[in-house]
Amino acid sequence: MTTIVRGSVKNSVMQAIKYAMSGVVLVFLAACSGSSVDSSPPDIAGTAAQRSNVAGLSAAQYANAFVTRQGSQLMVAGHPFRFSGGNIEYLGLKNYGPIPSTSIPVGSYSYPTQYEVDDALATIHEMGATVVRAQTLGDTVGCPLCIEPALGVFNNTAFAQMDMVVAEARKYGIKLIGEFDGDANGSASGNQSHNWWCTWRNISAASCAAAFFTNADLIGDYERHMQTVLNHVNPLTGLAYKDDPTFVGWVDGNVLNIAGATASSTGLVFTSAVSDQQFTAWLGTVSGYFKSIDSKQLFIDNSGDVVNLPASSILTVSSVDVYGEEWYPHWFSVPAYNEKATGNSPGIHSIAAQVVAAGKVYALIEYGWDNTDYQTTTALQTFLGGVASDQNIAGNNFWALVGHASGQGWLPIPANEGCQPNCETTEDGNWWALYYTGITTLSNTAADMAQRAQMLRNSSYTVDGLSAPPAHELVGAPVITSTAGGHVEFQGAAGSPTYSVQMQQPNGSWSTPCTNCTTDATGGWVDTSATATPCYRVVGVNLDGVPGTPSAPAGSGCPASVANRQQPKSGT
Repeated sequence: MTTIVRGSVKNSVMQAIKYAMSGVVLVFLAACSGSSVDSSPPDIAGTAAQRSNVAGLSAAQYANAFVTRQGSQLMVAGHPFRFSGGNIEYLGLKNYGPIPSTSIPVGSYSYPTQYEVDDALATIHEMGATVVRAQTLGDTVGCPLCIEPALGVFNNTAFAQMDMVVAEARKYGIKLIGEFDGDANGSASGNQSHNWWCTWRNISAASCAAAFFTNADLIGDYERHMQTVLNHVNPLTGLAYKDDPTFVGWVDGNVLNIAGATASSTGLVFTSAVSDQQFTAWLGTVSGYFKSIDSKQLFIDNSGDVVNLPASSILTVSSVDVYGEEWYPHWFSVPAYNEKATGNSPGIHSIAAQVVAAGKVYALIEYGWDNTDYQTTTALQTFLGGVASDQNIAGNNFWALVGHASGQGWLPIPANEGCQPNCETTEDGNWWALYYTGITTLSNTAADMAQRAQMLRNSSYTVDGLSAPPAHELVGAPVITSTAGGHVEFQGAAGSPTYSVQMQQPNGSWSTPCTNCTTDATGGWVDTSATATPCYRVVGVNLDGVPGTPSAPAGSGCPASVANRQQPKSGT
């Protein structure tokens, strides 16, 4: 670990919206004269990006260009740009942001493996994404695996995890939004990252929410964390994060200024942690400091204060580029909108228009997709259609994608509270965690989840500027992880809803005793043929029914030259 102290530094609030109420690829970029050299790897079915999701730009053009702001519009490589995608909160650190549960208790942190990172990125790209928001890329404080495990101490191992994610995101055609603060429900100190700074400085939990915006020491702690993250040089790219076009920009924190909220008959009413004047002053200070370090990337405010427009003065802060918003009828169903039933969300469009009129960019950086937010697929389609057609909305990211687990199956449902007392009014991953090909949870059927995922995909490609969604990407090779006792277990392939298991015959051909008969949720396939020395391989299929690359053969009857060839390496 490294201790970093910044000279001349000026000597946490409940998340009311969601929680309180609720191998590495080596890529070197040239940084001379604003140009860059593309080192994109060749397309690999189901692994590397198989196409550009940005209309009019190649994958290399998109990867090498910074996203910039011209007034109220985003640009990339000289083209107007609207982004689509999702939140993948765990890319930097699993089990840090979501609330703890019996299955994932406090302190269950771990770094996702490269396979888990690649699987999530491949999946989100197949869904039409161009940008992913990943809070744990920057926002981890106070735990042994965090970027800042102790005050002013920074963790090189945590940065190595981020380095890998950034390099892989470029390979998969995805840009990233990082974050500095605001999600620490899986840690032991409050539910905001800055609660740790308060704890370390002996500031009470009751005082922390307001002190964070006014206390010079806490502001200095935040700025030191920001500076260290932005200046970190990624050895896999040779670039500091602030100089890497893979990052679109950085969020100040997750709804930092919201202390409470209620739904009135005409809209949402939010209670702020500090006054508008105090928050605007803080926002000007930290965004100005950001721009003094990083002039190439965007500063994104997600304080929640945009809901208070036009009364709030936050749009006057010159160094803020993007104002983000989170939208969940699950939490706040405004009677006048009847959003859950209709999908009509005029509040979003009104706020977006006000932000654009002020010459700034508006983005919907979180929104709900499931039946507790939009009761029917018709309502969800109405909502998505409104977002896609509103040019004032420069980008959107659904909450939240969860992918495959290393070894076998899916990552566990985050924030799994068992929907107690119900799924409709509580915070629980059973309603918000999206598994792309669909799984059954306490709130969702697999079929409904899968259908809604395709609606998200179609909407993304509309925002991307494509006239129609393209064919589904080919799926990569699964990895057989065990054949003990004829029980074939395997690591899944992004985008594959089902798998076939094949057996090699004495003449070298392959029979298929299991045709599309197993999924990532069923725990593999059991061979009842009692073959003494079997040799198996597993084949996935994409959502167009096109078979993918077979796994490497595995089993006691496989030729020695190929047996176990594709077994996963330790830690990947």
